[in-house]
Amino acid sequence: MHLLKIVAAIMLTLLFTACKSTPATDENDTGGAITFEERIFNMESSSCKTNPDRCAKVALTYPVATDGDAAVIALINDTIMKYVSNSVAIFEESADGSAPALEAAAAAFIGEYEIFLQEEPEYEIGWAIETTGKVLYQSAQYLTVEISNYTYAGGAHPNTYVYLLNFDPATGALLDPMDKISDVKKLMQLAETKFRVARELPANADLVEEGYFWDGAFILPQSIGITAQGLYFFYNAYEVAPYVAGPTEFTIPYEELKGIWQG
Repeated sequence: MHLLKIVAAIMLTLLFTACKSTPATDENDTGGAITFEERIFNMESSSCKTNPDRCAKVALTYPVATDGDAAVIALINDTIMKYVSNSVAIFEESADGSAPALEAAAAAFIGEYEIFLQEEPEYEIGWAIETTGKVLYQSAQYLTVEISNYTYAGGAHPNTYVYLLNFDPATGALLDPMDKISDVKKLMQLAETKFRVARELPANADLVEEGYFWDGAFILPQSIGITAQGLYFFYNAYEVAPYVAGPTEFTIPYEELKGIWQG
């Protein structure tokens, strides 16, 4: 009931838009198995119309699989929606631990902002959740979706995060790129070299002294994506360095992965 009262007190703007399908291309060799449409979801607080500085917004853009095997695209879409919904679920959680309904999560976020404005009438900083999903790579063997999230709900700075979801387009199941690596030690050496180049660090620099990898040991990021060029590594802010350092990203081309990439 509390949520219903919040929802009733705010102005909701909901917009779902299906755009032109993204066809398979010869370059990505998808074979036309799965196509995607872009969906857009927007919701904002009633205060946005009267004062743009006292405004909370949720703006989401994400791909939805359409044409293809029904069971496969259902599994892919369920996984994508789980990540999209969880990016909004700051103040709303489902009882069973599953991803909450998108509308409920967005309404809870905006409702918390409306309550905060009542408690802090002089507050004039907007809150926002912006999530963008896109198909990063698509072939007959692999499908990679990138989901980028920006969230600000008060505090010293916003939070940002990137998820890289690798799918088997034949089954819709998530894939772990590391399962395709035959020599993890060699991959770690390649990745550390690329990390140093991305961060403009000398080959002999102590990574801990430079402000990275607090535990001392070099680690791979949680987000690794399969792309046309090679394996794409993305270290999110806070993952191996302070927030001020920002993310670190680089690609190891397949040419350099010869002998250890079994994809």
